[in-house]
Parts: sequence; structure tokens; C-alpha cells
Amino acid sequence: MGNKKTNKYYLIKNGVMTGTTTVTSSPQNVENFDNVGLEIVWTGTPTGTITIQGSISQSIPGAVAVSYTDLTFAPLLDQPAGSAGRYLVNVATYAMPFIRVNYVNTSGSGTLNVYLYSKDVN
Repeated sequence: MGNKKTNKYYLIKNGVMTGTTTVTSSPQNVENFDNVGLEIVWTGTPTGTITIQGSISQSIPGAVAVSYTDLTFAPLLDQPAGSAGRYLVNVATYAMPFIRVNYVNTSGSGTLNVYLYSKDVN
């Protein structure tokens, strides 16, 4: 039986979801993994928008500008709407070498935690 390379850690730990707060995780390099999943959990009564963003330019040495673009999901991702919630997101089908999670609060308050788990199937 072979060893599988895995990665598991917080992308966002105890992010503050208050006022007009924006919480953005650090970029994560996922280019050497075949499967990448996120668990997004929030508490309290926040209302806002969570997006998962991808970047190719982040991986290019000397890139003129590094940018992140929102990834699209079908069905749409659940959004904080005044009560606690959680969901899992499979981002394995996206060919972006870097991802990050972004949250923009519009009202309410709470705490945001985002966990990442990735593994190589080889």
C-alpha cells in the first residue's frame, strides 16, 4: 500500500463576521493535489457573501499582476443569512493552482472557520 500525500489545516480560523468586515484567507497552493475539499462553518447571525476564488497568475514568477477571480458553483453556495450554518465544497474539478476563500459581511455578527483537506490519489 502506497503513501498518499495529504494536506489539512485552517484556511480561516475564528474570522470575525461583524459590521462591514471582509475576511480573506491566505492563498493556498493546491496544484499538486488531485482532491481538494473545504468545510465552511459559521456561528452567530451574520449575513454576507462567501466566495471561493482561484488564481493562475499567483503561480507565475514575475507576473505583472496577481489577481483572484470568483469560482462558480452549481448549485450556488449557501450564504450566511442571519443564522449559523455549514457546508462542504469540492474544488477538485477546478484547474487553478491557487485558491482562497473570501467573505464580505453586510450585517449581523459571528465567527467563520474554513478547513481545507487535500490529497493526492497517486
